[in-house]
Amino acid sequence: MKVLHIAPTYFADSSFIGGAERYTLALARATANEAETVLLSFGAARETRRDGALRIELLRRSRLPGVGRLATNPWSPAFARLVHWADIVHCHQAYTLSTDLGILLARALHKKVFVTDLGGGHRRALSHAFPLLRRADGLLLISEYSRALWRDAPSRSRPSTLEVIWGGVDAVRFSPGDEHSSDETLFVGRLLPHKGVNYLVDAMPEDAPLRVVGRAYDERFLELVKSRAAGKQVIFETSASDEDLVERYRRALVTVLPSVYDAIDGRHSRQPELLGLVVLESMACGTPVIVTSVASLPELVEDGKTGFVVPPNDAAALRERIETLRRDRALAAEMGRRARAAVLERFTWPAVVRRCLQAYGGRTVGATAPEVQTSRS
Repeated sequence: MKVLHIAPTYFADSSFIGGAERYTLALARATANEAETVLLSFGAARETRRDGALRIELLRRSRLPGVGRLATNPWSPAFARLVHWADIVHCHQAYTLSTDLGILLARALHKKVFVTDLGGGHRRALSHAFPLLRRADGLLLISEYSRALWRDAPSRSRPSTLEVIWGGVDAVRFSPGDEHSSDETLFVGRLLPHKGVNYLVDAMPEDAPLRVVGRAYDERFLELVKSRAAGKQVIFETSASDEDLVERYRRALVTVLPSVYDAIDGRHSRQPELLGLVVLESMACGTPVIVTSVASLPELVEDGKTGFVVPPNDAAALRERIETLRRDRALAAEMGRRARAAVLERFTWPAVVRRCLQAYGGRTVGATAPEVQTSRS
């Protein structure tokens, strides 16, 4: 079986560092262990990269009048060749030109095509005006919450098959280390209002350290959070490698993801967390988590067993659960052990790939993927 993953952006400083990009790269890597796989994305110039068994093809973004930001809504006529090569076309992010054209080309060439919604999308996509998504063989979704959202969508705008493949963690890399060596509460994620970091900062006792790891995509929100952190033990870390993240998770007492539907800036989001990879990474490292009862997060955490689930926009509830774990280190350690066991049972990338292969409908053996020229065009 030859599998082509298509994504509008990829996980790198030159593109985007986010959960959607991390998810796509990790799934493509894991797929490459089971089938010949290419990850196709877009950049300023053509480039071919190798990542173990995975080949990554970056195509130069082509300009199209009226599409808005090319960085998040790219397309290129050059990817038709790879669609022709593939047995399976798996597009990531609904409502983008790359997914729209991936569906159209796959259908024209009689290929199976699937779409995974990772919470992105663009208002200037063809699929807003035409029922292109309905022509996909299925939506492969990352949580039951995401499936519920799509079930509520008009039937003309989606395929009839909605399957949940979940997401995974590299449980070898993200694994427990020595005993948790700090009293630190940890947040990992983009610094955006819907992440609810302001409520976590408000929740922190003055004698309890908090480490906030993430890039600031909203400078006004960052300044707001920093002003609320005045006088508290809050460290802001703007970037961290995977190795750094593993060390942060292993040292922390607890990881908190306090996402909200209604952010402090007045904006509302129906899908603040379609999965929450940060939660799974922390759990894989044996560190318990505190999450809000928002979107998919309660699907990942068993309240009182692998962590705590609290109401959103509630700093007092966050503070109570953080203090519980600070007082009872034995409870924190036991929750961490149960958290890792839950990840190993349900949330590994090999398990996600098996679900994808089952959805794809079997395996075939094909020729080597065509190389894409690396010169500028």
